[in-house]
Amino acid sequence: MLVFIITLFADICMSFDDLSIVTDDGCIFAGIIVVFFKVMIFQTRHEKIKRLLRKIVGSCIELCKFPIGVEGEILDKYLLLCRVTFYGFSVLGFFLVIALLFVVPVENGELPVRAQYPFDTTVYPWHGIGFFIEACTVSVGVIAIIMMDSLLTNLCNLFLVQLEILNAHFKNCGSNDCCEKDNYDPDAIRCGGFTERFGRSIRNHQRLLAIIDDFNEVFSAGMFVQMLSSTSMICLTGFQATLSRGQIVIRASLCFEQVIGQSSNTLKFAVYLMAALSQLFYICWLGNEVKYQSASLTQSQWLSKWNDDISAKPGRLLILSIIFSRKAINLKAGVFYALSMETFTAVSISSKTHR
Repeated sequence: MLVFIITLFADICMSFDDLSIVTDDGCIFAGIIVVFFKVMIFQTRHEKIKRLLRKIVGSCIELCKFPIGVEGEILDKYLLLCRVTFYGFSVLGFFLVIALLFVVPVENGELPVRAQYPFDTTVYPWHGIGFFIEACTVSVGVIAIIMMDSLLTNLCNLFLVQLEILNAHFKNCGSNDCCEKDNYDPDAIRCGGFTERFGRSIRNHQRLLAIIDDFNEVFSAGMFVQMLSSTSMICLTGFQATLSRGQIVIRASLCFEQVIGQSSNTLKFAVYLMAALSQLFYICWLGNEVKYQSASLTQSQWLSKWNDDISAKPGRLLILSIIFSRKAINLKAGVFYALSMETFTAVSISSKTHR
């Protein structure tokens, strides 16, 4: 991957006066850089990631120790979402590899991706070596980004699971039919009072806040590079798609094969654009859902029937919990962005303007 990045960057530098080549190489360069950066994050912070994963799973287990009956439905909903997005991004990645390596026609022994190697890639065996480097880098890069992003988005989905369960738990704190199993006596069933249930939910909320802070510390830099990469790819692919459409019209009367080649380029850049937009949209949507579910906690706490208890303790707990809930929970992309649909809209509009 590092060899491919160097050769690709060399080609960009040597062809800097040709805008079509620079933008073509730039799309691939932006994509491979974010893969390389995320791989480095996973390599250098793998111990932190493992501890974070244990904390998140442990937090889910603690939250579900006192079920109220909706936990299974919430888990099934987000499990289905995880499966759909994983298979969807896998199919998109497959088409991206095919489009990049085999759809675009090449001439005179050229490689699928322009790059400057220290040997002549138009003759045997150097052509095979160059193609092997590019095929391995693209294939392994796409697989790596799917695996890493799947882990990252699944962690975000676990945040959503816990926030939605917390909302349900807060609303049911005043319910008289909310009974639980006794941890020390499996055959005994006990119904905790409002204060006990509400206090337990507050502790679960505080644990989740700390975990999300750890998540941002580990992954916010990768999210920021992802934002920059997706923005660059949207700009460059949009420019290339527009350029290719114009060339198709101009060359249609000259050579039919050139029209086919330009159509293939348009298809390739359409897959690039779809990959960049879908990846950016999904992480921003997850961040937006986390923000929305966390903001809903205040309303859920108010609907917990705290006023049915005549003692002063429920009121004090409510005030304390609302103070904690006022802290916005955001998935961050560096120090500049909070992942949300507003961020996605702003980035999309900015990319269109720059294009």
